Amino acid sequence: MVRFIAAVLLFAATVCTNPAAASEGRPAPGWSTVEKDGVWWLVTPEGNPFYSKGVNIVEPFAETPLTRKMQEYCWNNFYSSIPEWGRCVGRQLHSWGFNTLGGWSASHPEIGLPLTVDLELGRNSKFHWFDPFHPSMEEMVVKIAGELTADLQDHPRLIGYYSDNEVGWWNSPIFMHFLKADWQNYTKRALWQMIYDRYGGDWNRLLQDWVPTGSLGSFEELKRAGAELKLRPGGMGIRTVNAFMHIYTKRYYQLMHDAIRKVHPGALVLGDRMPLYYHQDAVMAMGDNVDIISTNYNVDVPDGWVAPYYFDGLRRLTNKPVLVTEFFFAAEENRSGNRNETARNPHPNPGHLMTVDTQAERAWGASRAIVNFAGFPNVVGAHWFQYADEPLGGRNDGEDYNMGLVDTANRPYEEVTEIFRSLNPVLDLYHRKSVERAGSTPGGSGADPGRTASIPRAAGPMDVSEQSLLDWDKAATRIPDIQTPAPYVPFGDIHLTWTPEGLYLASLSNTYVDPIFMGGDGEFPLQETFQLHVTVEAQGQRNGYGIYLVPRANSKFPDGFEITPQLYREPEGKPLEPLPLKGRVQRIEKALPHMVLEAFFPAEWMGMERLSAGTRFRVGISITNYYKELTMSWPGATGTFAPGDSGGMKTVVLEGTAG
Repeated sequence: MVRFIAAVLLFAATVCTNPAAASEGRPAPGWSTVEKDGVWWLVTPEGNPFYSKGVNIVEPFAETPLTRKMQEYCWNNFYSSIPEWGRCVGRQLHSWGFNTLGGWSASHPEIGLPLTVDLELGRNSKFHWFDPFHPSMEEMVVKIAGELTADLQDHPRLIGYYSDNEVGWWNSPIFMHFLKADWQNYTKRALWQMIYDRYGGDWNRLLQDWVPTGSLGSFEELKRAGAELKLRPGGMGIRTVNAFMHIYTKRYYQLMHDAIRKVHPGALVLGDRMPLYYHQDAVMAMGDNVDIISTNYNVDVPDGWVAPYYFDGLRRLTNKPVLVTEFFFAAEENRSGNRNETARNPHPNPGHLMTVDTQAERAWGASRAIVNFAGFPNVVGAHWFQYADEPLGGRNDGEDYNMGLVDTANRPYEEVTEIFRSLNPVLDLYHRKSVERAGSTPGGSGADPGRTASIPRAAGPMDVSEQSLLDWDKAATRIPDIQTPAPYVPFGDIHLTWTPEGLYLASLSNTYVDPIFMGGDGEFPLQETFQLHVTVEAQGQRNGYGIYLVPRANSKFPDGFEITPQLYREPEGKPLEPLPLKGRVQRIEKALPHMVLEAFFPAEWMGMERLSAGTRFRVGISITNYYKELTMSWPGATGTFAPGDSGGMKTVVLEGTAG
């Protein structure tokens, strides 16, 4: 049925062979957004709802030694002029169902598609890492914004501007950087004042959260250049860090918004293309200073699964539409010779972006991903990264991935482009129905901790060793109503399933850690690690287990450290008992900020010989990210479930056939 609908809509879409013909002349200015019947849309200047299906880096490129060997894409290998390139590529993209030019795309009018533009406004105005609270910063941002938008003021199809790409808002590096600045730096002064006020000018109160380095012994000495504080194990200094990040990011979003509005009032402010991750304090700082939240996204599983917590969390943190400004699949089987790694010396980083074996797998994953994105009511579009494969040997920054719709010799990857040709035309219909499919969301206000929850039986064998969640039915096994203390939202999803042998758990979440930010000597403190606790009450017994993800220095890893899991039994009132990891716990190897865990708890660990359909018991689960920054729990009626708290438990019943 889907193929039939796609074929009908594809015929209607391809009757117009030139996308520019549908919008000749300059339309009335003003793209906008609207929420209708619970679903968000972009709105064209003519007033039509618009779900953005875009492609990044639709760019002709210049001739280089690599382009002459067809090892890098360039227009003059295939077309007689850039206008001809624009017309042909525009028709091609249109035939594949795309309707938007994503970031870093050429603004040539011959392409005939609506355009979004990355200004890198914060970086170009030296907002980041310099002195964003300097009195001249506002004037500088406006000046640079005017220069960057000058050639786009009269573009007939401009939707709006991204202020930057993947700034990140990594909380501890920002804090450390400005604390070390000299006293002439206005941002250092703002940070110092915030620290002084939070601790009421009481240095002893500060010492409960912080370990000063060197001879630092007073607030006055904290004014020095090079001043450094590290988190004290057991303290809550991370809350001070996040408070500073909130005011820092609030200034960023306000200055970027005001500058873009001043120099180009009719353009949408599209946010800063968050880097596959968001920090909740930064998102809450956006306020009304963006029209759309933009985020890049590294798909979680090769089958195209997109973790719902990510987009549901954005919906709950701020009532704004979301644009997925970058997603991708790469395959080892490709025609451009891409190695699918980022060759940053001295540590290559192979496969940290979504990579599969074949073009067929790439097409399958992409097909599932675009449908999943359209299934979120607050998502107004998704943009593929990118039009052509990266050059042989990689870009200037070392990234070398088969991300293209075409290879470096301009040959389409037909398995992938056929997916877009078939599905792009029906995504609007699917998105229109998304609010009906959204169902219950994690941590929703309607959570009922007293209601029995059902855990589905696994559809087939489970394997906690193969570095994949492909064997999970993730839609069926995701548990709803995860709780967090207000105003925060869950930073991950939890999945549960079972076999007669035992209970399986998976978690997809986001976290961040910089181990050198932790004070003290020796191993990273266990209580400050990313940790997952499971407590089960069954057959009159109570059993608790904890998984701790410990950062350890290792020069062989790109970030200079590795993360190793540790598994313990957690008897009440007794020391932790180490347990073997093999076949019980795996951390799926994705680069931070992704954190993907899978665990197996044998039936005998829960006081039962085997599990069977209809079995009932009680479960409590909590996950805490690094530095005790935030805890999410299930059922967690109070939002503060911890092992040993018998009130924070959920009765579950095992679904499925007996056996």
